[in-house]
Amino acid sequence: MIVALSVIYILLLILNSKTLYAGDDYVYRFAYMRSWPLEHLKVISTFAIPHSMWNHYFWWNGRFVAHSVVQYFMQFDTKVIFNVFNSGIFIVLIFLINKVATIITKHKSSTLIIISIFIFLWFFIPSFGQTVLWVSGSGNYLWMSVVYTSFILANLIDIDMTKFKFVLIILLSFLAGATNENSGPAAILIVILSIVYGFIKTRKIHVYSVISVLFAMLGFYIMLMSPGSQKRGTMHRDWTKISANLNDIYKLSFGNLKWVYLVLIAFIIIGIILKHITVVSLVHIAIFIIGHLAAIYSMALSPDYPERTFFGGIVFLAIAFFISVYNIYDIIPMKSIVIIACIVVFGFSYRDAYSDISNSYNEVASEYETIRIAKSNGDKDVKVKLMSVPKTTYNAYNGTVSLAENHYDWMNQWESKYFGVKTISGYR
Repeated sequence: MIVALSVIYILLLILNSKTLYAGDDYVYRFAYMRSWPLEHLKVISTFAIPHSMWNHYFWWNGRFVAHSVVQYFMQFDTKVIFNVFNSGIFIVLIFLINKVATIITKHKSSTLIIISIFIFLWFFIPSFGQTVLWVSGSGNYLWMSVVYTSFILANLIDIDMTKFKFVLIILLSFLAGATNENSGPAAILIVILSIVYGFIKTRKIHVYSVISVLFAMLGFYIMLMSPGSQKRGTMHRDWTKISANLNDIYKLSFGNLKWVYLVLIAFIIIGIILKHITVVSLVHIAIFIIGHLAAIYSMALSPDYPERTFFGGIVFLAIAFFISVYNIYDIIPMKSIVIIACIVVFGFSYRDAYSDISNSYNEVASEYETIRIAKSNGDKDVKVKLMSVPKTTYNAYNGTVSLAENHYDWMNQWESKYFGVKTISGYR
């Protein structure tokens, strides 16, 4: 298992190292004041993050947990530190998905399933480049998934409670609720349903779980009621608009996930027929599917719903899927051959992703070098060759804001602040 996780870590580290800064990263390099750059900006530092997030809360949105992570890593003059930790946090997510599945099924961890979880996430995480490799996107989605999945895990296990552990769980719960607008409350829903099921089964409720949920709700409420979020999220909500959003989300999500749903249903049916799936597993599969659907379809209430917002929904679907896999694992024929076939398919996909990411890396690195040379020569108005359009969703620059031709463009202004020049304009 250690060898498998080490290989996965290296594969992710390579892609992280081939991804430079993009979009909002240049904004979060500085203590937050407004969405457009002001004349005098202070480079962010650890101790400046609370005040920066205070401004961010009132002017932009309430995701102070996610953007604190982003700003912590943007204080450094190199992306290497982020690359190392970000690759590791993906491993933590794999571990958590596997841990939840094994606790529910009471099975021992399997190296083949660990590999399968990685391949599942590789193919089904939405906008992989934006949600895993991009600093701002990873802070909002990958890192937050570890927070709310840990919150779920903490409420699934029996804890020998001490004051210290209680404080940690309360803190974790509050942070989980404040992660984001859809996955955080979906995680709360999963925990509530688990508590209800536990009560029906044993007629007992852990007091710390109830308190945990209340603090998670508090975190969610504080995040959601951010004045910045309220300003930006204003939209006319009527049933016509909501139903149109639901229809669009259905087309977007079901088109990508229909085969996962079908295989999951098949595994459940096989498990029931062959008596290889427990009632506990079936109930928790249902609970995580409810959480999955809630995380995705709640976005119908939002003004927009980019695919990356489905990240938490995919994590919950992965947990449900691998609960079923662990139940029928012993009766799956030719497991090694199936995994080898999946690894081969992954290999071709990784090759294409690496090629695309590497090409963008070279182009952005060339932009950086052009700016630095011009700055060293005393030029304050810099013109750079713009990057080409990325080809795959594994590329962090696919769908994120990049430099434009006009130096008045939002991104051009922020990058000029980042590099300390007067203006940056682009050409094709």
